This record gives sequence, C-alpha cells and structure tokens, in this order.
Amino acid sequence: MVTKISVKNFKRLDAELDLSSVVVFVGPNNSGKTSALQAISLWESGLRKWYELKGKISKAKKRTGAAINRKEIYNIPVPSLKQLWRDLQVKRQIREKDRQVTKNIAIEISVNGITEGQEWSVGLEFDFANPESCYVRPVDSVSEETFRLAMKEHLILLPPMSGLSAEEYKLEPGTINVFIGQGKTADVLRNLCWYVFSNKRDKWQEIVELIDKMFAIKVNPPEYDATTGRITVTYRERNTDYDLINGGRGFHQVLLLLSYIYFNSGSVVLIDEPDAHLEILRQKQVFNLLCDILTREKSQLIIATHSEALLNEAVHRSSVIAFLGKPHIVNTSSQLIKSLTTIGFEQYLLAEQKKWVLYLEGSTDLNMLKGFARILKHPVLKYLETPFTKYVGNVPEDARNHFYGLKEAVHYLKGIAIYDRMEKTLNKDDLFEMMWERREIENYLPLPDVIVRYFESQHRDLFSSRDSEIIREIIKEEVPPAALKDKDHDFWINTKISDDFLDRIFKKFAMKRNTSVPIYKKDYHLLIQYAEPEEISEEVKEKLDKILEIAKIEDDKIDL
Repeated sequence: MVTKISVKNFKRLDAELDLSSVVVFVGPNNSGKTSALQAISLWESGLRKWYELKGKISKAKKRTGAAINRKEIYNIPVPSLKQLWRDLQVKRQIREKDRQVTKNIAIEISVNGITEGQEWSVGLEFDFANPESCYVRPVDSVSEETFRLAMKEHLILLPPMSGLSAEEYKLEPGTINVFIGQGKTADVLRNLCWYVFSNKRDKWQEIVELIDKMFAIKVNPPEYDATTGRITVTYRERNTDYDLINGGRGFHQVLLLLSYIYFNSGSVVLIDEPDAHLEILRQKQVFNLLCDILTREKSQLIIATHSEALLNEAVHRSSVIAFLGKPHIVNTSSQLIKSLTTIGFEQYLLAEQKKWVLYLEGSTDLNMLKGFARILKHPVLKYLETPFTKYVGNVPEDARNHFYGLKEAVHYLKGIAIYDRMEKTLNKDDLFEMMWERREIENYLPLPDVIVRYFESQHRDLFSSRDSEIIREIIKEEVPPAALKDKDHDFWINTKISDDFLDRIFKKFAMKRNTSVPIYKKDYHLLIQYAEPEEISEEVKEKLDKILEIAKIEDDKIDL
C-alpha cells in the first residue's frame, strides 16, 4: 500500500499527501486532483524504467539517469514532456562562484509505502531532455530490497469512460493499458471483459451478478472471433439480446470499473471521476461497491471526484483530501464530520474555495445587488458575479446555523447576511448581519422614474408608444400624491414594494392593454439599469462597501 506521496515542480502541484486504503481527492476544476493521480502514475513509470535499466547503466550514465520516452508515460498523454513541468519551466539561472549558471529544474516525486509488512521509501527525480524524453533517477541511494518492495505495488490509472466504439479487436494486455492511459477507454471495454471472462471466471460471474442487480441487465459471455480478431459483448434485457453499444453510459461506466479492477487485481487503483455518467443513487452505490471489492481484493483505492453524493458518502469510510489552497485532509475530527453530514460537503468545499459566504433572502436580492453595483461601477461587482451564496429567507437563525457549522471546519471563514427589515438583534462578528432600513431591497429602486424609463425603452411602434403614458396614469392612481413629490415619503419606505406596488401596477397595465404582464418579480432587478448613479441611495452603497470589505478575503493567501 502507498502511504504517502510528495510532489515538487509537477504541473501546478506541489504537495505532500498522506494516504490510506481508501482516499478521495476533492476540489474545483484545475485544482490539482487529476495531477496528483498522474504524479503517482509518473512515479511508477519512472520506477519501472529505472529498475529495468539500472543494471545496464554505466557509472557515467548513472549521473544522467535512465532515459524515458514520452510515449512510455502513456498515462499522461501530452504533446511535449515540457507540459509536465510547473509553469513549463525546465531550467533556471543561479549564481555560482560569481557567474550565472544554468541548472535543470527537476520534477521530484517521493512515495512511501508498506509492502509485506515492511516500510519503504523511494524518491525519484525527472530531468527534462527534450520534448520527447527525460531522464529519471533516484534522489538518494536505494537498496535492492527497497526496490523489490516498491516494485510489488502495481499502480493503475483509469480515466472516465468515453463513448463506446462500434467495433473492437482483441488487444494484448500491454496495449490495453496504453490505450487506457491515452484516455481511449471506449476502445478496450470489450477486451477487459474478455480477459476477465477467460482468466477469472469467478470474477466474471460476480460482475454479471452485480450488473444484473444494479441495472436489471444480464451481460452475456464475451465472444472472440479468431477469424476476424473481433470481440463482441452482448447483454440481455427483457428477453432480447442487444450489442453492448446499445447500453446506457452509466451501465458502460460500471462495467468498465468492475472489469478493469478485476483485470488488475491486487493493484493500487487510481480512478478519475468514477461517478461519471451516474445519477446520484448510483454514485453512492458504486463508491461503496468499489470500497468493498478493493478491500476484499487487498487493493488500494484513490479517486478524484466532483460528486457531492459521493463526497458525503466518502466522509464516513475514507480519507478525504481537499485540493483547496494547500491540499490537506479535511475529515480529521468528529465535529467536522458532523458539520459535513448536516450541512453538506459541497458547502464546505465552497467555503474553503471562496473563504466567505453571502446570506440573502433569495436570488432576486443577489440580482438586485449586482444591478446596483453595475450602475455605481462598484468594485464589489467582481465578487458578486460568482459568490458563495446561501438563501435563507428572512430567518437569521438559519444563516447562523449554517455559518457557524461551516466555521467549525473552515476557521478563517467570514460571512455577511443582509435581511429585510425586522425586529431582531443582529450579530456583528465573523458573520456580520445587516438589514435594510426600508421594507425590502426593492424599496431602493429609484421609483417611479425607472418604471417610466423602462416603458420608454420598449417603444417599438406607434401602438406601444402609448405604454409609458398608460403606466404614468396607473402610477398616479396607485401612489399617494404626496409620495409622488417626496422620494422619502413613508409610502416608499414602508410599503412592500415588490408585492403591493410593482406587482399591482404591472398587472393593472396588462389588463388595460389586454396583454401579458410586462415584467415579473424575478426580473425586477432589470429596472435598475434605467437608474442614474446619483439616484441610488447611500444606504445601498454602504451595503456594497461592507460586502466588498468581507469578500476581499477571497484574494488572501491563508496558511492552512
């Protein structure tokens, strides 16, 4: 079993990861999850190349290392090996004895493990030679026994299932692994089934039973036509046999996972997105199935995923490593597990990624805030485009339970909550709570001016040119005369503007024009674009300023 991996200068990944029998890598796109799987695979490719050639390398060549070709690193398909180096930098200039010297930047990957009850550690470094090759050598001297133990750990990397090919011809096991390394899982699924069926009949029967249980499909024995070299696999559903290509992507994905694992029994199995093409219940089922099978097969499972369902399942039976900031294990305490299971793992990941959370009544409030920020050209707009937002109605207790639950795990988390006006005492700590002085956020629209401008902007013909005239008449009917003269009149402060004013006048307009309602509540934020910056209340600016103050933590580098 692999117990630890340390990586330097590989792609964007610099990390030291402690591993267990089941490990789940989680994090947003481009955070390094797949890179970590590839780094482990690169280490194994380098280990086997060095071990294969070390007896044939002269003392001079030992300093250079064993040459490894780009195509031999088939689990990491790149057009140039330079793509493996961090920031594509393979050399650096250093000052040595009063002169500039060019030195190679080495990728360093060290792996620790326990095999046959004995601990071992092998560190390898990779030097760039040219786009097609690099050199690999041990960082330190390694004993023959250590090499022997490390070589017993067979590491395999499986990418997500791609679309199945129409035909498939028999391949040698080595070719199968090359194809899989290149992401061509679609070209080898029937071959994997054939090899398991031919060499491990009991395992094939287990696959058939599991597929039948999960999908109500009976997979027939693979058939090999020696004349054409073609392998065919069919399945029976509702008393009819179909070619494998007719099956669903979820069925193909599970069949790939099971056949690949049994094709490589006793391996360290690295899987990128095993939940691909599977709905939520299947994702949980497949994760637990993989854990059970690999434990029974004395194999190790390391996966990368985005699945919320799988993450919540993984918290209870695996190590979870979050690739946010510095990759780190996140399920190290019972309190954290409690937080994750009651709040949701994806909420924790968002908290780690964004470092702050915004609590609002609903999505219309967020759209209104963005609209105000655009008109004012407020710098908070960039943080409001993709915030971590939790909608809590107008219930502070819901916001507080969510925030302080997350903060048990993300100690540096900041939050801001903005409620409609209420009679409650608000917090001013790490969760900074505010409320609108007026009834709700819609009360801060520069009314009725923006409504008239909206209708004026909709003029397309002579018939519609009367719309702004009609809406003016409706506004006069619905608004007290004093309020039409005073923008700070009690009517504009205490009326529930969305329901008791905007909804009313737009419905009335629709009746008078015998047409559909021109704009609904979910789109009231669109009225803001017809406002002038000087018409926006100072209170709105104060709220945006406070959001900006808290949201800036998103840009801070935090030592985890």
